[in-house]
Amino acid sequence: GSVPNSLPDSIYEKILTRISGKGIRVIVDAAKDLLRNVLKYQPFLIKPNHNELEELFGVTLKTSEDIVEYASKLKEMGAKNVLVSMAENGAVLLDENGQSLWCNACKGTVKNSVGAGDSMVAGFVAGMRNGDYKYALKLGTAAGGAAAFSDGLAEKDKIFALLEQLS
Repeated sequence: GSVPNSLPDSIYEKILTRISGKGIRVIVDAAKDLLRNVLKYQPFLIKPNHNELEELFGVTLKTSEDIVEYASKLKEMGAKNVLVSMAENGAVLLDENGQSLWCNACKGTVKNSVGAGDSMVAGFVAGMRNGDYKYALKLGTAAGGAAAFSDGLAEKDKIFALLEQLS
């Protein structure tokens, strides 16, 4: 995420420098230079949304092929897995095995999208326990949707109900 004013913009780089080579899987959900500057440390997962991806490269992404093209550039720059959230258009994951996995969006009424991206990352991490990227993408998408469709935090029952919508 963002860095508090009391910390230097290089804080993520400093942290990753210290843990580099220790087998720690790092997930980065940040934008602009905060994201760009940590790619050389090969984070396990980064999660830009489609708007952040456009901003990072100074482009307008019009098609799903455009999104895959620019997400692939992030992999070339060092990210192992790139998860791009696209709001009502679902999400795409470019995984470390070279697959592009797509997931449609959950259906529901958005009440508050604040925290939906964080919930998506949490769901993805929970889904990765068995090493299945497709399931992790679906669980992350359902968790993000459940957060967006809730007034507060997403509840487990809502997440698993939305999971049933996803192909």
